[in-house]
Amino acid sequence: MQTNVAAWQLDMFGGEAAIVVTPPKPDPLPDPIDWSQDIRDQMADALIDLATDSRRGDKMPESLMDCCVLLSDRLRPKQKARFEMADYRATLGWIMEFWNGAVSYDYVCRVNGVDPEFLQEIILNNPLLKRDMEEVRRNCFGTLL
Repeated sequence: MQTNVAAWQLDMFGGEAAIVVTPPKPDPLPDPIDWSQDIRDQMADALIDLATDSRRGDKMPESLMDCCVLLSDRLRPKQKARFEMADYRATLGWIMEFWNGAVSYDYVCRVNGVDPEFLQEIILNNPLLKRDMEEVRRNCFGTLL
């Protein structure tokens, strides 16, 4: 168990009490290896619900809405203050299916009746988004040259 230094206090007499230590918080969930099959099934269902569900009650899942917001923010130059490039690059890779994540982009789209090629075409038809996508592809897979 590793302790974390939370603060220092002034100790004029040089004792060990000058360090204020907080105990580490225990992990709220046990290691997934120790989960029962029922818990694993419940966690998988919760993950799929999270990826395909909508907070607004419409047919568009939040995961796809978040993708649209990131793409929109990238196209607006004044939004750079709240724009997270790492999230954006991960989103581009997920949409273009360079990786699947916990739930694949294709699955999320098809379960909700959304054409998976819709966002892919937007990325490929916009010069800025396409350039960013090519950079993500190069960083993930490299080049032959």
